[in-house]
Parts: sequence; C-alpha cells; structure tokens
Amino acid sequence: MLKLILNGTLGKDAEIRDVGNRKAINFDVAVSMDYKNANGEKVERTEWIRSVLWRSDKQSTKIAEFLKKGQKILLEGTPSSEGYQSKDGTIKSVIHVNVKELELIK
Repeated sequence: MLKLILNGTLGKDAEIRDVGNRKAINFDVAVSMDYKNANGEKVERTEWIRSVLWRSDKQSTKIAEFLKKGQKILLEGTPSSEGYQSKDGTIKSVIHVNVKELELIK
C-alpha cells in the first residue's frame, strides 16, 4: 500500500463534478518545504498537489462549503502521477492524490 500525508493550504475553492452517481470534489493543495542550498541559504519550495475526494451528492456539497482558498488542511490518500506535454513542448508531471481522510486545520 502506498499512502501520502499532506499538510498544506488550498490554492482555490474546491470544485464539484458529477461522475455517475457520485461527486468528485477537486481541489489543489500547496505544500511548502524549506531546505538549505549548497551555499547554506534557506530556500522555500512549494509543490502543488491535485486532490480529489469522492463522496455522495449530499456530503459533497456540505464538504465543499469548507474547502475555500487559503484553508489549511491535513489529508491522507493514495498518490499517483501523470506526465504530459505542455504547450511549449516540455514534458511535465503532475502528482494526484485520491483523498481518503481530510481534516481542516485552524
């Protein structure tokens, strides 16, 4: 089993999409990390993680009300990655997380 735990901040309000008889709540999470470079200078790096939480119709609307831009969250889920070619021809990759657990942080 592969599990990922993220502590981050929502970059925009969550969006709900209909997928069959369930709803997909989509949101992007910014996760910041600090490290020191070769010169000993502190560098902050931010990774954006696309996330999806699957719920029933009633649950999804209620949950999405709380997933607003700037909200700090802690989530647990299963990661996957996807590669694609951007408009300028470079190869990019995106990390996705299928969220199993979600907690709002104050």
